[in-house]
Amino acid sequence: MAATATAQMTEKFHIWLVEDSEADELLMRQALKLDGMDCDFQVSEDGEKAIDFIEAIDRTDAGPRPHIVLLDLNLPRKSGARVLERIRQSPKCGCVPVVIVTSSDSPGDKGQVARLGATRYFQKPLDLGEFMKLGPLVREVLTAGAPLARTVA
Repeated sequence: MAATATAQMTEKFHIWLVEDSEADELLMRQALKLDGMDCDFQVSEDGEKAIDFIEAIDRTDAGPRPHIVLLDLNLPRKSGARVLERIRQSPKCGCVPVVIVTSSDSPGDKGQVARLGATRYFQKPLDLGEFMKLGPLVREVLTAGAPLARTVA
């Protein structure tokens, strides 16, 4: 299934989580569930596996392409920035929205991912209620109508 920014919210979304922390993965899943999104998840625990996943999609049509990627920056083996760069080079996934979900508040990180084509930037908060705001943000990105509406701030 191709990624679309105008997908109907009744559709089952294919969400690709690129995250090495099981706790943060669970929080992301919960945020989307609380927002009422029906999702299938693909998880890559490190940057190298994420790049392998994109390359597999580009080589074949095995499985659905993600509607959106939730990408951590601080990954083992390959950085989140390198994964984002590879996603944007992908002929099949280059326009998929990518939300950076990271603990980093570094202006350098924000600038780098903006240049690489991140769609949004979500800093992981310490407060559970604040973390749950990820669900509405993902919904907003999926219904925005422009997959590369870069609003990284």
